[in-house]
Amino acid sequence: MTKPVQRHNRERTPMRLLRLFIALLFAVAVTVALPLPAQAADVGVPGPSYAGDGVRTPTADKAQSKLWIQDGTWWGLLWSASANATKIHRLDAATQEWQETETVVDARPNARGDALWDERGGKLYIVSGTTVLSEWGSPPSREAVTSGSAELHRFSYNPSTKTFSRDAGFPVTLHKGSSESITVAKDSVGKLWVTYTVVSADNTNRVHVNHSTTSDSAWGTPFVLPTTNAQAHHDDISAVTAFQGNKIAVMWSNQRSEQKRFYLAIHQDGQPEKSWQTEIAYGAGNNCTGGCANDHLNLRQLTTDGSGRLYAAIKTSAQQPGQTLVALLVRDSNARWTSAPFGAVEDAHTRPMVMIDQERRQVWMFAVAPEGGGTIYYKKAPLDNVSFPPGPGTPIISSSTDLDINDPTTTKQNVTGQTGLVVLAAARSNARYWHAAIDLRN
Repeated sequence: MTKPVQRHNRERTPMRLLRLFIALLFAVAVTVALPLPAQAADVGVPGPSYAGDGVRTPTADKAQSKLWIQDGTWWGLLWSASANATKIHRLDAATQEWQETETVVDARPNARGDALWDERGGKLYIVSGTTVLSEWGSPPSREAVTSGSAELHRFSYNPSTKTFSRDAGFPVTLHKGSSESITVAKDSVGKLWVTYTVVSADNTNRVHVNHSTTSDSAWGTPFVLPTTNAQAHHDDISAVTAFQGNKIAVMWSNQRSEQKRFYLAIHQDGQPEKSWQTEIAYGAGNNCTGGCANDHLNLRQLTTDGSGRLYAAIKTSAQQPGQTLVALLVRDSNARWTSAPFGAVEDAHTRPMVMIDQERRQVWMFAVAPEGGGTIYYKKAPLDNVSFPPGPGTPIISSSTDLDINDPTTTKQNVTGQTGLVVLAAARSNARYWHAAIDLRN
């Protein structure tokens, strides 16, 4: 009598185990599947299209800023497909929609701008230059380099109508020819400064600088930054900023085989135009050895606490897993440079950008991954103890359909809880803008 029971138990036990195993698999599958809808859902806000005019990368380049804050509102340089021009747009805080204004900045589809709102003077400056896109092994053609130009635009703001209007006498041509990137800053004595790189006959870049003289519309002759390190690779870029209340700084990458460093040149306001002191910001044993430079650079300054620190988001040429690919460099008031890794080679970040929340004393850093475009991630850290967690970071702009979102940009200004933080980007294949608005009050 016991044998059938034993045989019956032997037959049922595997079935119970099988059902239990299936149930466990289902439970695990459900548990794993639960986060997937959130990951697949869009993060950020899709915006207007820039298709139809041959515009390729409207939110580039890495060193430039397309946004600014004025009168409690975020404004931006966005291409208008209907007007066939870059126009000033206003971000509606309630609807999170970019509203096109009547103000045209530049009608050239290959011109990319850098915007500076000068609170002290009450003027909006935009330097807009036609661009050449160069790759590591393929310098741009001479025709591409010599065509086009860079222009300075200046606008005044009317608070009663909440509109910008172009000032008389602008735009002003700053230089003939195209460059990969051009940026603008204003010093303490009222001079405007620009920097850009120009490809020379030997296929190297030279870091150029120019400045205004007697007025915003009167400019001197462009000159190569007076340092031997200003002869860089044809793929390198430069950026300019005012800092410490009385200085102008130009930072650039140098990927030449014997260099591969980031440099900073400093000019004291009011001194002769070719009086500069140069220092190594990253490389040659200063926080890095080996392949320390790539043409990815984004600068911010901190002046609210009197320290005059500079923050630079950079990308290296590292290629081995575990090595730092993207980092944040910090220069203190004593000219000491430190670095904080943001992402390793395996994280595949690109186009890093840095922002400062001066009220909460936090630094925000953004980067795209993978390198061909996709999702924009962020990490944040205390200003006085910068250290980022490992991994890609938290998505801030991502799409299930626009899979190549790239080129994040924001404002040169430091942000607060009142202003919040806005990041603008572009999806290349579908030619559409995306943005994210971060509430800093929490």
